[in-house]
Amino acid sequence: MNELRRVCVGTGCLLLLSITNQVFAQANVENVLHVCAGTGNNRNDGSKEKPLKNVQKAIDLAKDGATILVAEGNYFGTLDSGNINVTKPVKIIGGYSPDFAIRDVLKHRTMIQPTPESNGTQKGEGTMQIQVKTPDTEVVIDGLIFDRGNSISYNAAGEGKPEGVASPMMNAIGTAGKGGPDLATERMITKQTALVYLENPRCDITIRNCAFINAPNYGIRGMFGGRKALIANNIFINNLMAACEISGGGIAKEEKEVRFDHNTVLFVWSRLRDMADMGYGYRYMNGIQTHHVTRNIIGCCIFSGLDRCRVESDKALEAKRVTTAEHNLFFLNRQGDLAIPGGGLFLQVKAEDFEDVDQLAKVEGNKTLTDPSAFKGVINEAYLNGFLTASYKETTNVDPNSPANTFRQAMGMNLTGTMKSSATMFANRYPWEEALNFFGAMEGYGAQKIQN
Repeated sequence: MNELRRVCVGTGCLLLLSITNQVFAQANVENVLHVCAGTGNNRNDGSKEKPLKNVQKAIDLAKDGATILVAEGNYFGTLDSGNINVTKPVKIIGGYSPDFAIRDVLKHRTMIQPTPESNGTQKGEGTMQIQVKTPDTEVVIDGLIFDRGNSISYNAAGEGKPEGVASPMMNAIGTAGKGGPDLATERMITKQTALVYLENPRCDITIRNCAFINAPNYGIRGMFGGRKALIANNIFINNLMAACEISGGGIAKEEKEVRFDHNTVLFVWSRLRDMADMGYGYRYMNGIQTHHVTRNIIGCCIFSGLDRCRVESDKALEAKRVTTAEHNLFFLNRQGDLAIPGGGLFLQVKAEDFEDVDQLAKVEGNKTLTDPSAFKGVINEAYLNGFLTASYKETTNVDPNSPANTFRQAMGMNLTGTMKSSATMFANRYPWEEALNFFGAMEGYGAQKIQN
């Protein structure tokens, strides 16, 4: 059996599964596959001595319940297609040295980092898509670093780039701009892609010790048809729309539970650069009967840290929902820490007032970060400063005496003019290596040091 460790801090506990080489040495060798981008070959048998080259190839060859150990390197699909499709109940464990002797997620980095060229070949809505339809099985994703920063389109004119920030602002989905590691790729187009997309899988899901960085459309999103999903000890840095949004799928009468524990969520941007809507940390979505949100750091969200605005149309189902928020730390969310229905459209609530929110069953220990030095040396200060001062404006110019408008007035038509919009910052690239500093940045809250 795997070694299960309980790490207790204050009143909260986090269960960590310690993945060790010793454990896997005891496993049935036929049910363990090895993948190494540097030394592997897809004609190999997947043994430690003869690893495969590609994660997708390992999934295709794996038996149900197999464990796939992945060494350092970059992986984004067979023939570098831009995404990985998890079609079987497997455990994908990253962070291994090329000889599989050592596991260290932050030293031997298993990257899911598509290149600009892969944008044209990707199919589906996720960089990794979980599609398993077999009930009573499990998919585990552990120790992978997702980053789409190199395959996003940034403003070609250099607009929306605060001093010291790595890139100009991100372009809207489907708009061409500059991209690539050094922003030298021309005519780059951002695709509407989540980092992990759930295609209504019927299996249970565990995603832990992962990084979700520079997502142009959600960190984790989709429909979930299984019974339990655990999202634990991950970092979500610079994501659009929401860090995590999981709705219920599968058979409606089945009870579904999502746990969102010990994650660090920072810089969640809105749908568009006007910053008018979206930009959440975690969303309590419909179809999930139980949501537990515990000991997370959730900060710098354009709209709010948590979203509890979704209400079941069936009042009986809504009455059965259990949604909690306990011992979470909130940090500079621009409108509020929790959004609930009310106030015309939404009502924004600060962490200190959660006890008055009827929609939350348990609310102990939530608080606002007050010590500005807590992330000193961890957070990118130029990025933080740009976020805190980010703004959007529109200017219009209408000349009623222009020949076109003179004619339109005579015909009883509306006048025309020009409008110019600008933003000082919007979803600019966050340096992915710096983002990894958030693992273990604050004892007891957010993503803790990874147990290798």
